[in-house]
This record gives sequence, structure tokens and C-alpha cells, in this order.
Amino acid sequence: MQVQEIKLDEKLDFQDEDLDEISILKDFGLEEDEAQTYVGLVRLGSVKASKICNFTKIDRVRTYKILETLKNLGFVTSTLSSPIIFSANDPESTLKKIILKQKQKVVDLEKNISKFLKILSHLKLNESQIELPKLTIISNRHNIYDQMIKLIEETTDEVYIAVSSSDIIRMYYTEIPETIKNALKRNISIKLMSDSELLTKQEYVKRLGFTSFKIVTLPSSGRLLCNKLQVLMSNNTSPYSNKNLDKESAMITNSEDIVNNMNSFCGFLWESSKEILVNNKNNKKTKKSQKQSTVLLIDDDQDAVDIFSDYLEIKGISTVEKCTEAKNALKMFKQIRPDVVFLDIMMPEFDGFQVLEQIRKIDPDASVIIVTADFSLETKKKLDSVHPTDIIYKPYDIKQILKHLNLIRRVFYYMLNYSIDLSILIWEKNQVGSVYASVIGIPTIRYATIRYMDKSKY
Repeated sequence: MQVQEIKLDEKLDFQDEDLDEISILKDFGLEEDEAQTYVGLVRLGSVKASKICNFTKIDRVRTYKILETLKNLGFVTSTLSSPIIFSANDPESTLKKIILKQKQKVVDLEKNISKFLKILSHLKLNESQIELPKLTIISNRHNIYDQMIKLIEETTDEVYIAVSSSDIIRMYYTEIPETIKNALKRNISIKLMSDSELLTKQEYVKRLGFTSFKIVTLPSSGRLLCNKLQVLMSNNTSPYSNKNLDKESAMITNSEDIVNNMNSFCGFLWESSKEILVNNKNNKKTKKSQKQSTVLLIDDDQDAVDIFSDYLEIKGISTVEKCTEAKNALKMFKQIRPDVVFLDIMMPEFDGFQVLEQIRKIDPDASVIIVTADFSLETKKKLDSVHPTDIIYKPYDIKQILKHLNLIRRVFYYMLNYSIDLSILIWEKNQVGSVYASVIGIPTIRYATIRYMDKSKY
């Protein structure tokens, strides 16, 4: 065995890791009472077993067993005298020896891998004359998406994809879009079916490379993919969040009966549903009439931030800044001075109430829209006290979001078309009927109140 010198770092930063000597020794293979006994010996020096018992409060029988174990592991030595005296071996040299042993075990394991594979290659396995169908259960959304990619890649002619609109949005942030585009280049017929909500999210369908899709009534919010050889079926999917990934599961099988039945079912859905052509027209006039506005999204859920950001950009808000750590939110707010802030409440370290309070100190007139899934009475009272510009409850209501986007667009329409520095006081009503105001612009005119606007212009 090769001897390798190991240098232990003498500079320890106790602020980085909340570990004590017992926890560290447990990482070296000791049980808690064994670690306590060894540390006791280090502190006491050479002593009898009875003194160790008194120090560690471990009974005598167990102490003798522990000391025997520590001797075998190389942590402790004992005398041949009567009574027996126990001593702790030097900690540094002892731990170095353990590390060397573990390294040698890793080397041996790596060698055994090749030996094991070589042995298997010489074994003759009895092949069954009848190929039995396979059924595999997959958990975790990421693993499910990996299997969906594999199924599409292995398709040679036609594949049905029946998924919810929310799942299509989540797919956009995976390798699935690229897989679909490659399959379409190979002239694979991909038949996409989804719920009616996808009518308002056709941009995602277009980005996936589809020119059309069909609206069907799905039996659940799960997933169904099938080609001529395999079927993937998933249970209900969770909302736009990363927090329940492990709770999602799916079944994939090559059972001929199930594959044929699911293809027949998907074929029936496809033939009996209405085809929707993806709108490729761009409203250039609208784009020219809009001044660039800035939105800051503050939410610790990366998945929710990405989806919300992408949707805002699709709807014409081209400058969307994202922040997933509340501690960085104020710094970003000072740097970009956004026109609107969408702020989550439930976040680690600092909650949304604290962030909103600090934003108000920086800019009392800032437009801050609270985003939350908390409907509790206590939260509603807190929200009343901090006076947010408005509140949006999760899961996101597209109509609510569009209302705020239209509000931003109307303001910048006036600023652009009148070409003046204008402070605009806009009065709106929120969900509970209370009136709020938000000031946007540079105050060269004290107030210009706009109560009604012709929405057909924008």
C-alpha cells in the first residue's frame, strides 16, 4: 500500500460550519458514545476505565466494549498492567491513517468494477424466447421530463403529446423544446393537444416549433405521450413551483395492449377536436407605440420567476429584471428603479413585508404589487397596514396580470405620444374595492389625473 502524506489544515473557520468535535468524529465512522469516549480520553490523558465512565456518564459494561472497539480502530491503546490503563492515540496521526485506509478502499473498488464487468461478459445468460412487456414507475418531475425526451427521440413516425398548458410552459425551460424541434426536422409528426387555457399562451406553442395544436378536454392535469412502441402516463402535475417536484410520478410501458389502446384513445381525441393555428402575425404598430417599461420580479421560487418573466416579455414588457434572493432585492431596486415591482411575501431571510417597507423608504411612490398564496386573515391585516399598490393571489390570474400590464402601457403611451415629462396619478380599484394611486414619471406638472382611457387605442 502506498503511503501518502496528508496535511490537515490548521486554520479552522468555525463560522462556516456549525460542527463540534463529536460530529466530526462521527464522519470518521465513530458512533456518538464512541466519539464521546475518545474525546474524554484525549482530555483526561492515561486513565482507568472507571474514570472514563465517570467522565462520560456511560455505564461500565458499555465503556469496556467501546474501548475495545476504539483499540481495534486504532484510536486507543492500553497497558498490560492491572488495572488496565487506557490512552488516546495522537489524533492527527490517527485520522490520517483512517483517511489513507478509506482512499485505498476506493482504489480497490475501482479495480473491482472492471473485474466484475469482465466476469459478467463471460457469463451466458438464458434469453427468454418471449419478450415480456416492461413497466417502469418514475418519480420527480425532472426524471419524467428526461423520459419524455427519450420517448420523442426514439419516435420514428408519429407521437401524441397531451399535456396541460401549465406543463407546456414548464417544458420550455428544459431540453424538451430542442428535442421537439429536432424531431420536426426529422419529419416526425408530433400531435400536440392541450386544454383551452393554451389559447391565451400560443406564444409558447410557437416557440416550441409548432404551427398548430388542438384543444381537448383532458381527463386530468397530468401527461400522456405515446408513439407506436411506448406510452408515458403521468398523474396530476403541481402548479408553477419547484417545491413539489418529488411528488410527481409517471408510468412508462411498452405493453402492446396499453400502447394500442392509448394510441386509439389519442387518435380519437385528435380527430374529434378543433385545430388551432398559431398566430404568427406581429402587431408592429403596437410595439412602436409602446415605450420600454421595466418590471422587477422578486420571488424565491426560480420556476415561478422564469415563467412570469417570460410571460411579461411575451406581452411586450421587454425589460424584466429577476431577483430570487430578498437580501439582493433592495440593491437591484436602487440600481434599476423599476416602473413596477411584483413582490412575493413568503421568502427566507426577509419576507415581502420587510422588503416593501424598505422600498417605501427609498421611494414612497413606488408601484409594488404583492404576489402571494396566503389567504389568512393575519396576512390580509398586514397587507392593509403596508398599503401595497395591489395584490395578486397565486396561482397567477392572467386577467389580473393583464390589467396591470395595460395600466403600464397606458401610462407610457401618454408619455410617448405627448413627448413631455409628465407625472401621472392613476386611480384604479383593486379586488376588494379600495382605491389606490401610483405615481409614475418626472413631476414637472404637479398632477394629471386620468380616470378613463379608450383601451381600443392600445
